Order: sequence, then structure tokens, then C-alpha cells
Amino acid sequence: MLTYVSEQTYVFLVTLYGGIIIGFIYDLYRIFRLIFSPKKIATMVEDFIFWILISIIATLVLVFGNEGQIRFYTIAGFLVGALSYNLLLSKIIITCIVKFLIKLKKIIIKLVVNPIKKLFQIGKIPIRKVKKITKPHVRKLKRIKRIPNRVMKDTKKYLKYIKDKK
Repeated sequence: MLTYVSEQTYVFLVTLYGGIIIGFIYDLYRIFRLIFSPKKIATMVEDFIFWILISIIATLVLVFGNEGQIRFYTIAGFLVGALSYNLLLSKIIITCIVKFLIKLKKIIIKLVVNPIKKLFQIGKIPIRKVKKITKPHVRKLKRIKRIPNRVMKDTKKYLKYIKDKK
């Protein structure tokens, strides 16, 4: 099986690109783990899914770029691509994705939480009016509620004097 240098260069560049894609997916995985910080079993499941996804990507790159042949330069292409992405682009990409997620969070809060706050604020107005109207009555009810306790307390207090006079 004779392959030309131009074909090998093409395959190397394709696998280099595959390595960059793998590095990007790894960054997405890192961000996901930082945000959600999964437990031990969830981490194992996520790792398994990550490696399945990476295997599928590597297989597709090899099948479409090199008819599935594994050569030293294909493995080197994946490694160089992933390492170069990790060294050159990873920090920039992670920063951009985190900023995007923060902005997305703010937008979601504006779209979901703010209308709920408005509804509560609108609901406070009638509640305040009802509270204002019922406040004097509530005070009277509290006083009335205390009457039996005061009567019992006073009865016990003066019961001694009544018994002593007999």
C-alpha cells in the first residue's frame, strides 16, 4: 500500500484538526464539571460518556480522513492537535465560554425571575391594604386572646388572699 507524502500531510492535518476538536470537547467537559461538580458515580458516568464521544470522533476522523488506517503520523496528529489546542487556545476559549454562560444566566434571570418579582410586587399592594385594614382588629383579637390567661393568673394570685380571710 503506497501512500504519497501529500496524502500523509493531508491525513496529518485532518488528525491535527481532530485533536483540536477533542481538546475543545475536553474544555467543555471541564467547564461542565466545574459548574455542576458531580458526585463519584456521576463522574464515572460522565467520564464514560466523554471517552465514548472522543472515541467516536477519533474513529470518524480516521475513517473519513484515512480510510480507517492507523499510522504513527495519525496518532501524532491527534496528540499534537490536542496539545497545541490546550497550550494555545484553551484558556481563551474557556474564558469566552464562561463569560457567555454568565451573560446567558443574566438573560435567563431577566426573562424568568424579574417577571416573577413583578408579580410579587403587584401582589404586595393588596396585601398591604388588607394588612392596614385588619391591623387594629388583629390587635384587639390578641388582647382578647390574652384575657383568659390574665384571669387565671389573677385568680391564682388573689386566691391566697381569699382563703386567708375565711
